[in-house]
Amino acid sequence: MCGICGVLNFRDEAVNREILEDMNQTLFHRGPDDEGLFVDQRVGMAMRRLSIIDLENGKQPIHNEDQSVHVVQNGEIYNFRQLRKTLQAAGHRFYTHSDTETIVHAYEAYGEDFVKHLRGMFAIAIWDSRTQKLLLARDRAGIKPLLYYVGSDQLIFGSEIKAILKHPAVSKRIDLQALDAYFTNGFVPAPKTIFENIYKLLPGYTLIVDKNGIRTQQYWELSYQIDHSKTEAEFLHLFNEKFTEAVKIRMISDVPLGAMLSGGIDSSAIVATMSRLSDQRVKTFSIGFEGNVGAFDETGDARLVAERFDTDHHVLTVRPDLRDLAPWVARFFDEPFGNSSAIPNFYVSQMARAHVTVALNGLGGDEVAMGYPRHLGLLMSQYYRKLPGVLRNGIIPNLIKLLPDSSEGGVFNNRVKRFVQGGSAELYKNYLSYMTQLSQQRKQALYMPELLANANGYTEKLFGNHFNLYDNLDVVNRALFADLKFDLPDNLLTLTDRMSMAVSLEARVPFLDHELLELMASMPPAFKRHGLQNKFFLKKAFDGVLPKEILFKKKQGFTIPLALWFRTDLKSFVESVLSRDRLNRIGFLRYETVREMLDDHFRARENYHQQIWSFMIFVLWYEANFPGRYL
Repeated sequence: MCGICGVLNFRDEAVNREILEDMNQTLFHRGPDDEGLFVDQRVGMAMRRLSIIDLENGKQPIHNEDQSVHVVQNGEIYNFRQLRKTLQAAGHRFYTHSDTETIVHAYEAYGEDFVKHLRGMFAIAIWDSRTQKLLLARDRAGIKPLLYYVGSDQLIFGSEIKAILKHPAVSKRIDLQALDAYFTNGFVPAPKTIFENIYKLLPGYTLIVDKNGIRTQQYWELSYQIDHSKTEAEFLHLFNEKFTEAVKIRMISDVPLGAMLSGGIDSSAIVATMSRLSDQRVKTFSIGFEGNVGAFDETGDARLVAERFDTDHHVLTVRPDLRDLAPWVARFFDEPFGNSSAIPNFYVSQMARAHVTVALNGLGGDEVAMGYPRHLGLLMSQYYRKLPGVLRNGIIPNLIKLLPDSSEGGVFNNRVKRFVQGGSAELYKNYLSYMTQLSQQRKQALYMPELLANANGYTEKLFGNHFNLYDNLDVVNRALFADLKFDLPDNLLTLTDRMSMAVSLEARVPFLDHELLELMASMPPAFKRHGLQNKFFLKKAFDGVLPKEILFKKKQGFTIPLALWFRTDLKSFVESVLSRDRLNRIGFLRYETVREMLDDHFRARENYHQQIWSFMIFVLWYEANFPGRYL
């Protein structure tokens, strides 16, 4: 695992080595073990290394035999051993045992199609001095980040925005469409970032700069070619084989590894498989919270799984001090990022890093196996839409509005309200409503004029394109595809990458193995669900392996009881960050509307904890990035 960055000057002007070193130093947390730098006149590439494979000789940048091709990589190529044998048989000579060197020779052998031969998670930069070509590539699911800036004189890239911003050619100008997207969903969906002219390379894409200019091209897309020839039993057998393989290759490491264990089906399935494959006790890590947190504490479920598979289990019980942690989170993500699950992810990553360098987790299980409550909501909405309009548009919504929120911060009533609010909309709008924090009506009252003028539906259009790309598919597969393209890379994977890398921990995600994704995409939707029971297929796959209590427990996301804390211990902190003075100085949000939402939340009339957290993170991020404007 590493952090990478680089500069390509369009004119015949040498790259400033000191600037490149400064950019690289911002990524120290991603790779504290080593660093590397390559400068060849108008191009420069650098990396920080977290040593995982070939600890002594895997130093990057890595080059080919005549040093005409150089590469830096963030990530891991899991099929590097098989690929190495193939390339050696074709005459390529290796000088390391690292996975990164296979990239150089694969590029020589296959050209721009080299990336199709890689199985893993990666962000790659290749400089070919023979053709004066720079090639950037990002893995199929978007597990590893890669961002770039395009100016009039250069292209600048990095694993995180902070590296790009270190270059003096880059200025901080907020993209107001991206800011609207952030307030809408709690994150900025690709290809935009919060800054103008800085973009996220899309998953499954390459970016190429050569004599013909700059172009991006897609090398992989998940295709839903349903295979009706196989029985459910045959799919179960194939899944077990492919899942076991996906876990096994992610256990390749020259450093200690373990697993995050939340107590849900996904992480438990990974721990069960690791235990079967390993001749040592698997190290597992769980986190709990002090005080009255109710269903938010899953440490008991995690302990049940740990006991079943005799793991070396570690539990950390914390009471997060958000007064200190929230400002750090706001700064560290580089752009506003409103998913509060960053907090528990940081703590569990920090605990794991004290014992291991690599940790597997269950991210992606919900996206491949229909695991979210919103999937059931989408299915139920098809029946709701058949109700008479007088019920659907009048009586039911008016009654639902009267539901108070849970004083403990439970989410059931909130989900019911979301279901009713989006129940009559188009399918993609209905599904998006479960991930939307602000309605257009709310924005009218909340946004200041300049921001409101730029609220042009960027998120809705982008999501609609994903959801409707395969408009002939079953509605479940359309939703799962939209999850993989929208929420997963720019929300959940971004969260996982940043919080694990903050403590120099490599996170690996077997459920997002692209061969496993392709298998699950070919499965008939009827095998993925049974009535309104989610994760039906996974429950069958691990029946008899995992405890029944885990297989059939109510889903609880990996999060913290913010709704409750905002009404109690953190109330004064919330009011301080979202004060009239601070909001008016920044100028994008109307204090009166924010205050109204705060009052409704404090009195448990509504659950606005997601919106409140997003507002707070934005204020803290803005003050950190634009101190002159704030003061």
